[in-house]
Amino acid sequence: MSSFKDFKNLDIRLAKVLECKSIPNSTSLIELKIDIGDNQTRTIIAAIKEWYSTEDLLGEYVLVALNLTMDNLKSEGFLLAIDAENSAVLLKPDKKYRDKIKPGMKLA
Repeated sequence: MSSFKDFKNLDIRLAKVLECKSIPNSTSLIELKIDIGDNQTRTIIAAIKEWYSTEDLLGEYVLVALNLTMDNLKSEGFLLAIDAENSAVLLKPDKKYRDKIKPGMKLA
């Protein structure tokens, strides 16, 4: 069991997908350039090619964890998704609130 303090230490923010491309010779990886607010961008790698195309992701708002690392993956954050019966389902804000959200907003 993790503590609430551990959870609060995660930097989970809303990001907007600015660019995305399929990683050649990979059946699962997509590279995304994301806006994380305050005129900052990051590049993340996500293993979601089986369920999402680059066209599906462009311009979308997604949740990302920015302060997690993985030794064998050069990603500046991790896209958050639900494992729904071996399918990735992205965590995204409701479209009816688009006028109230912006990149960089933190998970509350």
